[in-house]
Amino acid sequence: MLQACLCKGVHPSERIVTWKFLFGVYSEKSTTEEREEMDLQMASQYQWMKRAWKRRFPWATDIKVHSDLELSLALQKYKDQEREFEPAKESAEIYTEHSLPLQYVNEELFRKALQDIDADIPRTDRHRTFFQREGLVKLLYLRDILVTYAAFHQDIGYCQGMNDFASHFLESLDNETDTFWCFVGYMRRSAWRFTTMGVRRKIQICEEILKHVDPELYYHIESVTKEKLIFCLRWLMLCFQRDLDTPDAIRVLEISALEAEKIHFAALIWLTRREGEETPDPFPSVERDEITFEVLLCIAVLIQNRKQLLKYQDINDFFLFAQR
Repeated sequence: MLQACLCKGVHPSERIVTWKFLFGVYSEKSTTEEREEMDLQMASQYQWMKRAWKRRFPWATDIKVHSDLELSLALQKYKDQEREFEPAKESAEIYTEHSLPLQYVNEELFRKALQDIDADIPRTDRHRTFFQREGLVKLLYLRDILVTYAAFHQDIGYCQGMNDFASHFLESLDNETDTFWCFVGYMRRSAWRFTTMGVRRKIQICEEILKHVDPELYYHIESVTKEKLIFCLRWLMLCFQRDLDTPDAIRVLEISALEAEKIHFAALIWLTRREGEETPDPFPSVERDEITFEVLLCIAVLIQNRKQLLKYQDINDFFLFAQR
């Protein structure tokens, strides 16, 4: 399955099941019956988690919409749908203010996460077909997914840009519960990419590789920007989720998940001589496992556009290039 996913990608009709394996929701050895039982448990647990923070923090229930008529209308429809599907009976014991998983929530951190989420949700690319017309209400379900994650995973919390990842999960799976648990699985493996240290390390690795494969371009960028490849920060932190068309962004997401399964693309760079012959490591300061797919993609984009980049004489030109 992993080999087929790497070579061809996952067909949209198969993603609901395949992605649960890919992002660590299902165990590789699980049976059909076990997965069906797990689906029921995960659906129940997610709804419980979502209602729990809404009961504990009622002020966090609604997004603050300012001068956004489309989102205001979507918010009203979202409220109508929530009332329609609200269960007739809820367990008062489960949803008490002192429920164990929420009594340790740092309210200050939760407020900060909510502020960042509410800033990111309106900026999510709503031009995609999935969010067009009546689909805009799905942005509010995306918000529920992210707020629930932030409430129950405060060790990681919410970092700006996570909405780009979660929106692609929601668009591909079109199911709130499945999106939440696949996102949880992805973040369990990849949360480090949102840390300051993680981003700095990726930029450093890109610089080392570019210096090795295209020294002319490397030294030109260094002479103009002084901060070298800092303009590639968004690409590396968000794994190109905001910069590629949806099908390509999803392929990068799948490949990123495969790397967590010990499939290393670094071998293609390290094998610099004929088959059967060994050579010293070209990047002694970089570990093989650190050369991930988005790093190689970043280098490929730079080299593909090297003629254009070599003409730049102002740091702003590099940042404008990255934003395009």
